[in-house]
Amino acid sequence: MEQHNIPAPTPEDATKATEEQRELQQKLEHQDDDPDAPARTQSRHQIPDES
Repeated sequence: MEQHNIPAPTPEDATKATEEQRELQQKLEHQDDDPDAPARTQSRHQIPDES
């Protein structure tokens, strides 16, 4: 039997996320978000500290 050494195809850049991976990451990062929370659209810099 003859064996042919065919190299594997060159993989795409594994450091770049696919669209599916980006969507999943977005869901995981925001899974506990409350869409009805007060001041949801404000950053921590816009909300006064409690003294």
